[in-house]
Amino acid sequence: MERLEAMADLVIRRALGFAGLAILLVVLSLSFQLALALRSGAILVTLVWLILLLKLAYVPSQDMRQSEIWLMVAERHSPDALSMQAAMRTAFATRLRWHSDRIGAFAVTLWGGYLLVSIVT
Repeated sequence: MERLEAMADLVIRRALGFAGLAILLVVLSLSFQLALALRSGAILVTLVWLILLLKLAYVPSQDMRQSEIWLMVAERHSPDALSMQAAMRTAFATRLRWHSDRIGAFAVTLWGGYLLVSIVT
C-alpha cells in the first residue's frame, strides 16, 4: 500500500507542480500590484483545490487501468485487475485528500493575505 501511495504522490505532485508553476508565473507577472497578485493567486489556487475535490469525488468510479499509476505498476509486474484497482483507488483517494487539504489551507492563507493587504492599502 505504501508503494501505491508513493506512486500516487508522484502523479499528483507532478500535476500540482505544473499548476504551481503556472500560478507562480501569473502572480509574478502581476507583482507590480500586490493586492492584484495575491487575489489572482488566491483565485487560481482555489480553482486547483476545487479541481482536486472534483477528482477526489470521481475516484470511486474511475477505471484505474487508464491512469498513470497503473502504467507505473504494470512496468514492474502484471497486476491483478480487480484487487489492484481497489487498492489503487484507496491509495489515490487518500493522497488526493491529503493534498487537497494542504492546497485548501494555502488558498485560505492567500485569501487572508489579500484581505489584509486590501484593508491596509
